[in-house]
Amino acid sequence: MNTHLDALLNLPWVTVETCSTQEQAIDLRLEVLKDTCECPHCSQTSREVNQVRYRTVRDLSIAGRASYLEIPSRQFYCQGCQKYFTENLGFVEPRRAYTQRYEEDIYQRVQQSSLTQVGCEEGLTFDAVEGIFKHQCSKKKELKPAKKLSIDEFSHRKGRGKFATVVSDIEAGELVEVMDTHEQDAIIETLSKLPLEWRQAVEEVSVDMWGGFPKVIQEVFPNAQVVIDRFHVMKAVMEDLDRVRRQSKKPKQKIKGAKYILGKNAKDLTPREQEKLQTILQNSKRLEKAYDLKEEFRQIYETQQTPAQARNQFQDWLKRAQEFFNKCVKTIRNHLEGICNYFLSRTTSGVMEGINNRIKLIK
Repeated sequence: MNTHLDALLNLPWVTVETCSTQEQAIDLRLEVLKDTCECPHCSQTSREVNQVRYRTVRDLSIAGRASYLEIPSRQFYCQGCQKYFTENLGFVEPRRAYTQRYEEDIYQRVQQSSLTQVGCEEGLTFDAVEGIFKHQCSKKKELKPAKKLSIDEFSHRKGRGKFATVVSDIEAGELVEVMDTHEQDAIIETLSKLPLEWRQAVEEVSVDMWGGFPKVIQEVFPNAQVVIDRFHVMKAVMEDLDRVRRQSKKPKQKIKGAKYILGKNAKDLTPREQEKLQTILQNSKRLEKAYDLKEEFRQIYETQQTPAQARNQFQDWLKRAQEFFNKCVKTIRNHLEGICNYFLSRTTSGVMEGINNRIKLIK
């Protein structure tokens, strides 16, 4: 028994038997101090150890070195119920390669940094850090009643074509589910495992304009309204406005920051940006008209009104904008009901960007 190492390790019911050091790691072989173990089947105390196998798990670093614990996995035989069982040491879960406190540390750091960054710091692969993070998320998931959810999808591995879908509680600002897919049936299958009573209590689900989400919401959240997120609608409008800008730009005309200035709300432009805006628009009547239409569209969102009133304004705008915004006009028409549902309670998933951006930090 090494009292100093035991105090440094600070784990219950074990003592350090041997310690070996390497340049970047410390290996500790542990011994269990208890002679008995309670049977999980009948609660009787057993002293009969059938076999002992050692397993190695990663623990919190010691003095800047990776710490590995070689722990005995003892199988007991219970005379009472005549069953075999493996001792649960408490500080490490069955079939996990890391101690619980190490996984908790990784989970906390990922939220402040990124999966990639923590992996580099710990010498772990991306998949290993992601696995720890998801495991901890599933353990911490205590489903509180949620009325407003956000569902967002994104490519979570650049260049690999892999997608993730994130479900968040908008009002609580908390993660509900992360799925390594954007396939409609797979999303429905996963979310359907959530308690029915909890799913029935959801009133609104904020999504982008991907066509698969309405069916997901209908199947999984039967009492919820589909709300097309304002941010995604404005993004579609801005993409068409930028296309008009590029088509209208003369060969020798190059104004730095033109795309940013055109996208910024007119009321938020600085005096210098207002001057630049006039320079950008003065050379193209078509671009000027498209910009005015963009501002009209944004103003509809700024006005307090009912979904029916908003629908009338959007429909009028769609008629006049067809010539300039032909791509997004078609998309908006297809999702007009969900877009107008925004005005029920002006729900937006913008507050969830912090959560999603943490998950997207993959380089």
